[in-house]
Amino acid sequence: KGSPIVFEATVDIRPEVVVPDVGSIEVEAPDAAVTDEDIDEQMERLRDRFAELETVGREARRGDFVLIDLKGYEGDQLVDGASAPDYLYEVGSRTGPPKLDEELEGNRPGAILKFNDSIPEGELAGRELSFTVLVKEVKAKKLPVLDDEFAKTVGEFDSLEELREDLRERLVDVKRQMVEEEIRTRVLEALIDAADLDPPEKLVEAEFEHRLHHLEEDLGRAGMSIAQYAQAAEQTELELRADLRRSVSRSVVAELLLEQIAREAEIEVTEEDLGRDIAVAAARSGQDPSEVAKQLAESGRLGSVAADIMRRKALDYVVEHVNIK
Repeated sequence: KGSPIVFEATVDIRPEVVVPDVGSIEVEAPDAAVTDEDIDEQMERLRDRFAELETVGREARRGDFVLIDLKGYEGDQLVDGASAPDYLYEVGSRTGPPKLDEELEGNRPGAILKFNDSIPEGELAGRELSFTVLVKEVKAKKLPVLDDEFAKTVGEFDSLEELREDLRERLVDVKRQMVEEEIRTRVLEALIDAADLDPPEKLVEAEFEHRLHHLEEDLGRAGMSIAQYAQAAEQTELELRADLRRSVSRSVVAELLLEQIAREAEIEVTEEDLGRDIAVAAARSGQDPSEVAKQLAESGRLGSVAADIMRRKALDYVVEHVNIK
């Protein structure tokens, strides 16, 4: 009592952000040309989409469809979620029990297959079941011939050449958009690499915990754990967490750099900018834009939307000033 008390507080402060010389950054743009091979690939996808299934008497191969009666048992109890009568299944799709594809390959109609398997995800995750499969039919894809008649079936085209030209025009737009997005990604990565900036540990830790929480929630809805997800990705859980932390660290550096660039370039977010983003969000959710704006304002998320726009505009600025080869 009566003696002075001295307090010391240690706090994190935002680091001094020095933006690297943007004009010295070089980025190689991916090839935007649409090749004949690209057109051929799209034509084959169209053929596959318009293919018909015809019943064959041979053994099932990868890519075939089989009509099966699938029954899963736990002990003597039939499990509804693992059973399906008259189930049309594509061999090799890996959408059924993990061993189903290899069991089906090489078997003809009439075959009865029995095997035990563990379900990796969903409500039955981790449970080992006994399966019985009756192969009723094997169906192969019958691809249409690529000719003028096929072009008329696909759309209002008089010839196959007209169809190819239409695909080329569409691919030009699609590929240009993909290239523009890839350039932005490469520019941001190059900016991060050029900067000498260590992100504040508390910012990294907070964002890491945030992303990890959302990942666990998403996996939980799919019936998986972090450990199972890591195993599916052929990683240990420690490696997965380390990769996520590295990604978060680079994201924090990117945000700090883009915010500093926005300050130095005097980039502003206008009401029109906010209106456009809100209109896009409203269109995606099927809501009225004014209702979306109200929700964002009431929840305090309008500032986050503005910050995202600011960083996006800052990246636009960087893309305009780097050397793109």
